[in-house]
Amino acid sequence: MKRITIKDVAERSGVSVSTVSQYLNGRYNYMGEATRNRIKEAVVELGYRPNFMARNLKSRSTKTVGIIVSNILHHFAVSLTRKIEDYCDENNYNLIICNADDDPEKEGKYISSLIEKQVDGMIIMPTTANDALYKSLANQNFPVVFVDRFMEHVDIPSFKLDNHHAMEMAFEYLQNKKIENFYYIGTSDEMDITPRVERLARFKELAPEQKVITGENDALYSHIEKEFAGGKSNGIILANDFALMAFLEFANEVHLDLEKNQLIAIDDVPLADVYRPRISTIVQPVEEIAKNAYMALMDKIEGGAGPDKMVNSYKGKLIER
Repeated sequence: MKRITIKDVAERSGVSVSTVSQYLNGRYNYMGEATRNRIKEAVVELGYRPNFMARNLKSRSTKTVGIIVSNILHHFAVSLTRKIEDYCDENNYNLIICNADDDPEKEGKYISSLIEKQVDGMIIMPTTANDALYKSLANQNFPVVFVDRFMEHVDIPSFKLDNHHAMEMAFEYLQNKKIENFYYIGTSDEMDITPRVERLARFKELAPEQKVITGENDALYSHIEKEFAGGKSNGIILANDFALMAFLEFANEVHLDLEKNQLIAIDDVPLADVYRPRISTIVQPVEEIAKNAYMALMDKIEGGAGPDKMVNSYKGKLIER
């Protein structure tokens, strides 16, 4: 594949090479906003990595990496970011934290911004809707790894929970309580987001005749209200922390007996240990995911090939409460 040059960026944005050079070096105080935006868009669309090879040859590392999380409101995203920050601090790296809010456009802007800041590499929890942009990073050999999610047709290694095993543990936990009526409650799987897709698929394999309630975050409560049938013993698997919060809100509103209706949630949250009754959870191996993702990124930054496998899954742990 042809390597993208500064000349390509200049031609795409309709300006001179010297103007692009000034932009890439942060000298655009007297540059019009429209010109800056055209150059920025060209950099992203073409997957141009400014000064990447030259900077490597001169060992001019910025000692900075970026992490883009899909939604910072998830407890897992917060915990993972904290661990990554610890590893960066131990190795004298700075960390720039970006929150995409599950918005592909916002994610694209952050990727562009981090490239402009000449970070040494990125850790991305992808929205999965920027295929061309992810592929351009991979094709340019830019150091990047995914966490929590993977994309089959993108040559970027991923580090995540073994979602099938997590669902199997949750299902077995409820089976051991002699429960026969099951519910799966989770955020919508319409977006091709790995945890949602894998957890729901495994539940349907384990309990094909049982009830599934899904919906996007704001709509999930109303879906539960409409479709959940109380009055009998149920085993309820909450697919993530958002699903847990929506269900607890519903349970409080209708005074649902949570001794009779057994809950287990995938993704541990602090309230699980203080809520009454306490809530059993499947805890993600945050430290293992963070450590291996960070080490793989550092290997790529230092010119290594990265991990042997594209998809690296780690088993969670049942915390029975």
